[in-house]
Parts: sequence; C-alpha cells; structure tokens
Amino acid sequence: MSYDSDDVIEKRRKRHRMRTLRNFAIFLLIAVFCGYLYVQRDMWVPKLEGIGSRYQSVTQNDGTLAEGNFPLTISGNAGYQAELVDDTLFLLHDAYLDLYSMHGDSRDSRQHAYQDAGMASSKKYAVIFERGGTSFRLDTKNKNIYTKTAEADIIFGTVSSNGSVALVTESDAYTCSIAVYDNTGKRIYQRDCVEYVTDIVFRNDNAGCCFTSVTAENGVLQTTVTSIQFNKKEAQWSSLPLETLEVKMGYNTAGDTLCVIGDTACAYYSSTGELLSSYTYSGELVDYGLEDGSAALIVEDNEKRQTNLVLMYRSSESPKAVAIDDSAECVRVSGGDAVVMYSGDIISYDFDGNALATVSLGDSYTSFLKQDGYVFLLGYHKIDRVDFKE
Repeated sequence: MSYDSDDVIEKRRKRHRMRTLRNFAIFLLIAVFCGYLYVQRDMWVPKLEGIGSRYQSVTQNDGTLAEGNFPLTISGNAGYQAELVDDTLFLLHDAYLDLYSMHGDSRDSRQHAYQDAGMASSKKYAVIFERGGTSFRLDTKNKNIYTKTAEADIIFGTVSSNGSVALVTESDAYTCSIAVYDNTGKRIYQRDCVEYVTDIVFRNDNAGCCFTSVTAENGVLQTTVTSIQFNKKEAQWSSLPLETLEVKMGYNTAGDTLCVIGDTACAYYSSTGELLSSYTYSGELVDYGLEDGSAALIVEDNEKRQTNLVLMYRSSESPKAVAIDDSAECVRVSGGDAVVMYSGDIISYDFDGNALATVSLGDSYTSFLKQDGYVFLLGYHKIDRVDFKE
C-alpha cells in the first residue's frame, strides 16, 4: 500500500478549488447573460421571429374540392358572371340571378329579362344592367332594392359601398353621359361628356367619384382621370394625360391615393390629382388585381421569354418583380396578398414576393374568387370551392 505525499494532496485540493471557482464563474456569466437577454427581449424577440418567418415552409393546402352542394352547375350557353357580395355568391346567367351561401346552399333565385346582362358589386350591393338597353336594378343578398329605366342605352355601370349606382350611357349630342342614382333609385347627378369614359370609381365618402377617359394623341392612347362631386357641376380636377389605356382603378382604404392600372403602365395619384408615381411595364399585361391601393400584375416579356408577377404595395415607386411560371393566367389581390392561378395550382404571395400558400388543382378553370379561407374556382359550366389557408 502506498500513500500520497502532502504536496500531492495539496495540489489536488487546489485543482478542485480552481474547477469549483471556474464552474461558478461560468454559472455567473450565463446567469448575467440570460438576465441581459430577458431585459432586452423587446429588441431581439421580434428579430428572431422575423428570421423564423423568413424560413417558414409554404402552407400546402390539400386541394380537396368541397362536396355537398358543389360543384354548382351552370346551365345554358350564354356564359355567366360571378361576384362575392356580403358573404353571398351572386351568379348572373341567362334570365336569372342566383344567390348561394359560401357553402353552396341556394338562398334565392331572381328572374331578370336582360338580353346582355352585366354586373358590378361593392360590399353589400350589386348592380345588374342591360348592356345596350335601358334597364338596371340594385340588389342585396336579402332582396331586390329597386328596378329602374335609364334615359339612354347603358354602356356599363358600377356601384358604391352605400348602394349609389353610376351608369355610363350613350348620348345623341355627346360622346356619352354619366348618371348617378342613390340607393333609393333617385337620380342625384347627370353629366354629359365629350370624352370617351372608360371607368368610374366612387370616392370613399361616396359624395363624388373619379372617371377615366381615353383619347388618342399621334396614334398613342392616353388616359385622363377626372374627379367630380355630385353637388357641383364643375369638375374638381383633371390629371395630366398618362400614356396608357386604363383597365382598372381604385382607392386605398384611407381614400387619399388612387391607383390606375393601364395596359402598359400603372400610376398612383393623390386625392387632388397629383401624380405620385408611375411604372411602365416591359412586356404585355396578361391580368391584374387591385385591392386597397395594392396592385398585382402578370406581365409577359416576350423578348426575354419571361413572365413576372409585378407587385406594388400602394405605390409604384419600387415595384417588386418575381419570375413566375408562364402558365399564370389570373391574379387577384385578397386580404393583402396576391393570389395567382396557374394551369395546375394556385399560389399566394406577400408583397415582398414570398410564396405563402399553395393548392393543387385537379381540373382547369378560367378564373377564381377568394374570400376568407375559401377559393371559388370558376369553370366554363361549373363552380367548385376549395379550402385555402395561409
């Protein structure tokens, strides 16, 4: 048997004390660091969450079509129009306006006698009018509010969020006329136009509207925006001409910015008609969507053989272009996202160009409508519904 010397024992005691002190120091450093992180949590937690969201996987919807009442079958060969009005699907076809719940339950079927019927909607209202005729009507999901006759043949119509109706009609003495009716059917405004009016959008306060008119200058189409108030005869303002043919326009929720989408360019105007920004496409406009001042465009560049999704969040100063598959044929803006239909699936994007969610389609469709967690798939003779969670 051997015994350690006093020196060896003392060295072992020193090493043990050093390890104990080192471990205690490490513990203190960790405790201090954790305390610092806790105190500064308002700064680093959002950053950490942002990193996590950047690398989130795209939500995959299973693509199972709704059963029960779906698909909705459309009879006849005259085609149809579909709009979502106050959680109700308005289906205009042949001689009927059919109403369905979000689950496909039949709510109502209303007859009309319009040979070439058109429909526009906003919030809780839909206006149905006869193109080339004088009849029009205002409907909600609960009832037909009124049916009236215009003074001249109707070219197109639109409706505001409070049920006011604006009609562009033909005119013997002028290029066209604008007639505005309140939600009781009383005419509250009339304007004879020397311009060819292509679109109308109501202001957010519904006390006036903006309309676009198109002219040709040296063979180039130009669009002008004019703002009017219903209690005044003279126009408030007219914008400088923009070299494009307007196809859609709309205000943001605040009502201080107007977005105008044209076939070759997109522009944003202030509430006083000042041009805030504009963007010219390098390619052909395939389709477009607009909501709350945010625009999404499918642009096909034949020279580069590339299709882009162009995203503009309430301004065209710094558009985001995302290369997408050339089968993209339809885009809508819904709930702050751009939703694109391809030949085999639907993909939603945020306005930074990040894919958020997708669903595979087992059939071909011509267009779609989206509300809440549902996508209504519009085919030639049927309408399907699929869940779409993001």
